[in-house]
Amino acid sequence: MSLTLWSIVCVTGVWGFVACTIFFILRAFPARDCFEGKAALKWGAGVVVFFVMWIVGMMQA
Repeated sequence: MSLTLWSIVCVTGVWGFVACTIFFILRAFPARDCFEGKAALKWGAGVVVFFVMWIVGMMQA
């Protein structure tokens, strides 16, 4: 594959990771001493997927 494509994968991964981490914090912990498990699972899965995408993009670019 082209190095440009892997660079796009890397940048998409890092920004997706940052966005999902922010939404994880905001949605999984909506108030003090409150935890939303369903939202945490959804956004946490996004964090993991985009983190892996970022790492693979860095290794290939």
